[in-house]
Amino acid sequence: MSTTRRKALIASATFAAGLAAPTLLKAQGPAPEVKSIALGFGIDPPFAPHILAIRKGWFAEAGFTDVKTQSFASGNLAGEALMAGQIQIWTPGNLPPIAMAANGVPVVVLGTNCVNWNLEKLVVRNDANVSKPEDLYGIKIALIQGSTSSAFIATLAKHYALDERRLQIVNLPPPEQLAAFTAKDVQALLCWEPWPYRALAAVPSQVVHSGLISGFAANKGATVKVSNNRSIWVTSQDFARRNPKATRAVLAVLLRAQKYVANKKNQDEVIQVFSEHLKQDPSMNKAIWDNFVFDPSFDEAYLDDMSRTADYLLAAGRIRSKVDPLSFSHTSLMKELDPAAVKIAGGWKA
Repeated sequence: MSTTRRKALIASATFAAGLAAPTLLKAQGPAPEVKSIALGFGIDPPFAPHILAIRKGWFAEAGFTDVKTQSFASGNLAGEALMAGQIQIWTPGNLPPIAMAANGVPVVVLGTNCVNWNLEKLVVRNDANVSKPEDLYGIKIALIQGSTSSAFIATLAKHYALDERRLQIVNLPPPEQLAAFTAKDVQALLCWEPWPYRALAAVPSQVVHSGLISGFAANKGATVKVSNNRSIWVTSQDFARRNPKATRAVLAVLLRAQKYVANKKNQDEVIQVFSEHLKQDPSMNKAIWDNFVFDPSFDEAYLDDMSRTADYLLAAGRIRSKVDPLSFSHTSLMKELDPAAVKIAGGWKA
């Protein structure tokens, strides 16, 4: 995908997504087979559509009388909960579901929740004196190994001709990353927002690279895409087959909420609702909000991100063979609800 295409997506997705199609103004349709639904949950802005839909009663309008949320310490635990039927909708970064699908776990993608190319950031303390890629060899970098951050650092190393094996990686979850960063136990952290925002506020530091923009001195401000991260709506193939009406209803609600969130006119309201629900500082969320591009599309960018992530997993030995992302992409429901969002057809059918 060209640089022009990437920039155009980021610049226009919010406007385009805000033009709600009439079919999405209400989550109308046949009554779902189940009345209770459980959502895998998180505390960052990708969950704004979920929170908005809950707070505005849109799940209830769609026939779900009981909506639960459940948070997990890791993507692995959330994936296990999905397959065990403890949650029905999971919204992870795209890496864990791709790994599961490649290893024969029956998951299916219903659409993209938001494009996260600029979400993850490599933040380095100023006193570490990092100005060029090679300077990364001399510092300790905290990240969650096996996550989308691992794919980020591998892609960054490849782009800048670094030997990834020489990078000193410290495996820590986000809160511990920030604590270690503040205590000088590590000199950098690589994580998704809002943790970079908090790190920049806590310690004199700088973003030396985001998933989309370089902060290195030699090419500062240049577009260098090292992230293929997007959060996606995932369910189990079993749930989708057994409950096609409920699957459609959930997707309709999430699309409705996503379009509302993506509309700039609603941004202040959405940030306030999201921040109140999670008891977070609205000013922090307002500062990082533009890093999230809410766009449900099944398109070439989706396929490219999914394929490149699968390539990383194969190279890292996490999967034995590459899986075709379209083989576990369920596009027919999206085609029914929002035809313009489907540019490529998935191969999975209920």
